[in-house]
Amino acid sequence: MTDPTQLPVITVEFDAEEGEKSVFSRTRAAVTQVTRISSDTLALSVAHLCQYVGKVFEQASTASDALELTGLEVQVQVTAKGEVRLVGATSTEISGGMKLIFQKKVGPSS
Repeated sequence: MTDPTQLPVITVEFDAEEGEKSVFSRTRAAVTQVTRISSDTLALSVAHLCQYVGKVFEQASTASDALELTGLEVQVQVTAKGEVRLVGATSTEISGGMKLIFQKKVGPSS
C-alpha cells in the first residue's frame, strides 16, 4: 500500500557527457527517474509561490491607473526535493510540470 502523504514525481535530469564543453551542447543524456516527495513539502513550496504571486499582484495594481492585472498564469516544475520552480520561458517542447492560474480575489463591495 502506498503512503497517501507521499506523491510520486517523475524527474528528468540532464547529465553532461564526457568532452562536453558548453551547457548548450546537444550531447546531453537525460536520466528519468520516479521519486516520492512529501505532500507537506509540496504544499509549502506552492504556498511560498502564492506569496510571491500575491506580491506581483500588489505591485502591478499600483503600476498603472489605466490597467488592472486580473490574472496571472505561470508554468512551474517540481523538483525531486519538492521545490516549485518557475519556468522562465516556455515552448512547445516543454512537457510536464504544472500550470497554475491565479485570479485576483474579489473583495466585498464598499
